[in-house]
Amino acid sequence: MLHPEDYERTLEVWQECLATGKTYEIEYRMKRFDGEYRWFLARALPLRDDNGKILKWFGTCTDIHDQKMLNDILEQKVAERTQELEASNNELLQFASVASHDLKEPLRKIHMFSNLMKDRYLDKLDKGASDYMERIIGSSARMTKLINDLLTFTRLSVVTTPEYVDLNDVIEEVLSDLELVVTEKGAVIEIDDLPKAEVVTGQMRQVFQNIISNALKFSKKDEKPHVRITSEIIESCSFDAEKSKDGSFVRITIADNGIGFDNFYAEKIFTIFQRLHSREKYDGTGIGLAITRKIIEKHNGLIRASSKEGEGASFSIILPLRQNVVLELSEQ
Repeated sequence: MLHPEDYERTLEVWQECLATGKTYEIEYRMKRFDGEYRWFLARALPLRDDNGKILKWFGTCTDIHDQKMLNDILEQKVAERTQELEASNNELLQFASVASHDLKEPLRKIHMFSNLMKDRYLDKLDKGASDYMERIIGSSARMTKLINDLLTFTRLSVVTTPEYVDLNDVIEEVLSDLELVVTEKGAVIEIDDLPKAEVVTGQMRQVFQNIISNALKFSKKDEKPHVRITSEIIESCSFDAEKSKDGSFVRITIADNGIGFDNFYAEKIFTIFQRLHSREKYDGTGIGLAITRKIIEKHNGLIRASSKEGEGASFSIILPLRQNVVLELSEQ
């Protein structure tokens, strides 16, 4: 009655259950009276005597053919839809790349010729014209940065392979890039010993750079910036998880003594283009923290911010040490 392709597999499972006494469960195809093979789910439990000896097996055999076929159709549809999305995503990335190049080219010329006019003819311009020229240069520079940030945001949907790296090295590279502003502001950066983790190095570098840059940018005028980076190994992917030296996750906290913000906006700051301060007061595109959250979610991690106006801000990041030990949390 069994389908020829299912015979050996079914026999192996049955013999294993006879030898071990564990519950018998398998899906196979059996021939119906009209010759059609249909999928069945077989389950059986061993019935034992007082000494634990198996006397017989009691079980059921349920026709699951319709459900099985439906599942196969759904899996096929999902696979087709995934291929369509991947193709669409590749087209979007190509468009973003071409569009950014075409947009940046005229901006480069605006920026370049505006600077030339400023340098060569600044003395001949009145104060109003000079101010307009500065605005043109500043606007073109902001537009270029906005295009670059948008392109970075769209590229995060590309599948990338993580590497097992020392997070201390990543932080060192970030601080090297920020050395000038750190020196200018007289900032103090304290860093705990960070663990190794399986991450996409370039993306994680961007996470740390975005958060530390913000700490330096939103510092108090009358107080030197102080950034404290701590870490601890925890047992689960939760902000309230207990510390555990054998845990599979790391909780990284980046705290500063800056101007802070109303904690009401703790979630809104991760929204693209969301700004809590005017562009005239603090420059930026409002995309940095949106990129940061997207990167952390791609790493199957979590991020949140907490703050109080005038009392600094704190960012908590949870990352898996190894990507293969994590449940799918990207939708959380």
